[in-house]
Amino acid sequence: MDNVLFYFAGMPVYVYGFFTGLGLLFGAASALKAGRRRGISWSNMFDFILGTAFAFFVAGRLAVLIGQYGAGALLTPWKILTELSAGVDLRVGLIFAVIYGLISTFYKGIFGLHFLDAITPGLIWIKLFSALGSNVLGRTTAVPWAVQLGEFKLHPLSLYTALGYYVIRFIVLQVRQAQRFDGQIFISALTLVVWLHWLLLFAAEESSRAAFWLYPLLGILLAALWSFGHANSPQIRKPKRSLGYWAVQLVLLVIVVVAICFYYYSRFQ
Repeated sequence: MDNVLFYFAGMPVYVYGFFTGLGLLFGAASALKAGRRRGISWSNMFDFILGTAFAFFVAGRLAVLIGQYGAGALLTPWKILTELSAGVDLRVGLIFAVIYGLISTFYKGIFGLHFLDAITPGLIWIKLFSALGSNVLGRTTAVPWAVQLGEFKLHPLSLYTALGYYVIRFIVLQVRQAQRFDGQIFISALTLVVWLHWLLLFAAEESSRAAFWLYPLLGILLAALWSFGHANSPQIRKPKRSLGYWAVQLVLLVIVVVAICFYYYSRFQ
């Protein structure tokens, strides 16, 4: 499997990086649209998106360069852009992106459950696309949809993840149509993500024994929190959804799932 999707100006563009970029693009568009719906100005949301992306990239690249060259990397900051092939430290980048995001939202006075609801669909887009571009495979298996890698047949773990996040996105969109309290979308998505990662443990190559117990416990607590918020929020007039609506939605769901599977397996041909 070739991890290089294409070359741009003589530099390789990797599948994971390309799809992560697509996820950021879709996620940013989703957050801007949802933020406007919840009274968050376009400029505030755009500043948050741009700032967190910049903090993630710079911190992640510096972490890689410091690991390679030591503290002297701080004296050659241009290597952040000139040595992109070395990659980005995702963990360090995420930590600094979260720190910047918290500071930014508190400073602008937009942090709250309504803000979390606004960015949740965008985060799902990012996770979906990054999973689709990932090369992570699971444990050996004999299932007919396994990926053949040399003499081994392995679970397509990244495909499971991408499909799971798309189903979560589908459910979250339905929840949004009948939202009753601030934070409902965020809690719904977080609950589903926890249960998804618990299911993925059964196909992962290395799984923590503690995670098999912690994920269900956290999932139950989040489901209870969602139920409490739903039961104690005012009733709203639910939108009427005909049989035709659900038929169209399910057909679109199947089409996207088939397209994702088709693309994923085409990478291994």
